[in-house]
Amino acid sequence: MRPVWDEWLADALPILDPGHADLDPTPDVLVVGGGIVGLAAAVMCRRAGIERVQVIERDRCLSGPSGSPASGLSPGVHSVAHPEFVALARKSLDLHRRLDAEWDGEQGLRPLDWLLVSDERIAPDAIDWPGVEVVDGATARAIEPELGDATSGLYIRDQAWVHPIKLAVAMARRAGRVATRVAMTGTVARGDRVETIETTAGSIAPGAVVFATGLPPTDLIAVTPAIVKGHLLATEPLDVRLRAAVASSIIIVPLEDGRLVAGGTFDVGDETPDVRDQVIASIREELMRLIPATAGVGITHAWCCFRPGTADAMPLIDAVPGLTNAWVSAGHFRTGILMAPAAGQAVAEWITTGAQPTGLAAFSVSRFG
Repeated sequence: MRPVWDEWLADALPILDPGHADLDPTPDVLVVGGGIVGLAAAVMCRRAGIERVQVIERDRCLSGPSGSPASGLSPGVHSVAHPEFVALARKSLDLHRRLDAEWDGEQGLRPLDWLLVSDERIAPDAIDWPGVEVVDGATARAIEPELGDATSGLYIRDQAWVHPIKLAVAMARRAGRVATRVAMTGTVARGDRVETIETTAGSIAPGAVVFATGLPPTDLIAVTPAIVKGHLLATEPLDVRLRAAVASSIIIVPLEDGRLVAGGTFDVGDETPDVRDQVIASIREELMRLIPATAGVGITHAWCCFRPGTADAMPLIDAVPGLTNAWVSAGHFRTGILMAPAAGQAVAEWITTGAQPTGLAAFSVSRFG
């Protein structure tokens, strides 16, 4: 099956799959990759004052992992991650909200608290993460009355959720030129600069280039990928409404129409593109345990995708080594939608000022030697 988000694709295709009749062969900035990370990089370049920005995508925009998410925006969930990652994630959520206000809610952003539940008792003083509160089972059920048994949990207020298709459309409208069905076939460098990007639609000679594909081009950046498959499902509408996103080994996100999106598995070693019935069954079992009201509810969609990351699960947001006019924003694993605005803003600032923004050391290519 296809992701539940594909229900919104028909109206979005004129924006997300426009073809390449209007391709700019000499843009100020070329963004390679039409997922959320690439579209956000283009939007932020335009907002930084760069006039001619061209996005190219080998398929349609959002055809990769950013078209198959649960789509939660929760920096608090990642509080245990590297401090620079957490700081950038918080900045990115703030940017999502700022864009939502400027764009009159086009991208379907809505506030959503998060509740991470556990079968073990968590001591109240065991967690010292900003904005994260340890709660007992009774308090967890008061926060989310549809919750089943839980011994304790972590309550994360003031998080969010965004509709991936609506977000992509809103960004594509503000990304400069977007060309689809254009695949990059090679990079031609002269000295320390990219001279041309070869594509299936001809050569493009950009002033600067941003590689925002899921994985960076291996001929330019030698990073061993860590690609992990994940499964999700969507239910029929429930008679009850969840107040919060609930997470354990899976994530459960309520949609506005009463349906739930659940999953986010880590299927290490599974390299096939097929949906595994046993994985969907395990998601459904955990869903019913966490939210008993889902017992007997129908499953309308079940899908999987491959999430491109790096060995340390941190993205690459950096200048391409040896080149003065090329940058990379890739390997975002399962946080591309969350991190896209801040990562795009960082790259745009670097391009326009010529100086590396602060807070990016942890995302450098050099950390892999």
